[in-house]
Amino acid sequence: MPRKSRTLSSTGIYHIVLRSVNKQIIFEEESDYKKFLYVLSDYKKNYDIEIYAYCLMDNHIHILLNSAPDKLSLFFLSLETKFVKWYNNKYRRSGHLFQDRFHSFVIEDNDAFLSVLFYIHNNPVKANICKFQTDYRWSSANAYYGQENPIVNTSFAYEIVGIKESLFRYFATQNGSAGDRFFENDHKERLFYLTDEKALEVYHAVTGLPSTSAADNLPRTLRNNFIRKLRRKGLSSKQVSRLMGVSESTVKRISRSAK
Repeated sequence: MPRKSRTLSSTGIYHIVLRSVNKQIIFEEESDYKKFLYVLSDYKKNYDIEIYAYCLMDNHIHILLNSAPDKLSLFFLSLETKFVKWYNNKYRRSGHLFQDRFHSFVIEDNDAFLSVLFYIHNNPVKANICKFQTDYRWSSANAYYGQENPIVNTSFAYEIVGIKESLFRYFATQNGSAGDRFFENDHKERLFYLTDEKALEVYHAVTGLPSTSAADNLPRTLRNNFIRKLRRKGLSSKQVSRLMGVSESTVKRISRSAK
């Protein structure tokens, strides 16, 4: 069956979603996030792409951008090829990392633009990774609160609402539901957010250990079992990493092996 033609936006603005193959973790370490952003910055200049927002999640990526229709596919082909080549070399793997075709949703008016802008930055909050959009390092949310970010154009959103304060008020009125009809399955793994204090309580209850340092002497099989239990209790990978004294990538690998 021939592939359905991509719907083109009359404004040139699209909400793009890149998903990994089989929900594989894309970003294992901090350097992976940084490399993707470096490649994104480089190729946006090469293809004259305007980026308004981005958010790098574990196994998918959101980007809000403006592109000429004849450059959009070439831009993502170049971006994915460059990053995946580096990624495969680093992790000594081969084959695809992203699904064959990126998802694109046309943005035809200002309301849709603002709604998706909020949704993208709210992704980590929706996934219960953090409490506030600005707590998450791997999105462009902080650029809209004054942090320098050469990748994104924030002025377009400000022009829509008039002044920065109006944009902040708009964000404050949103309830996190914007865009959910497209991405309702993205964040089902963790249903609530635990503070670090609560996470420590859960750690003691699950392991029965008197301190976090006691985890250093656990047999590997028992340690891995505790890691899986803590993740099922709602602790984030970062929290489990700190409590169990292992790297975050190790926590993710052990968690995936249980599925």
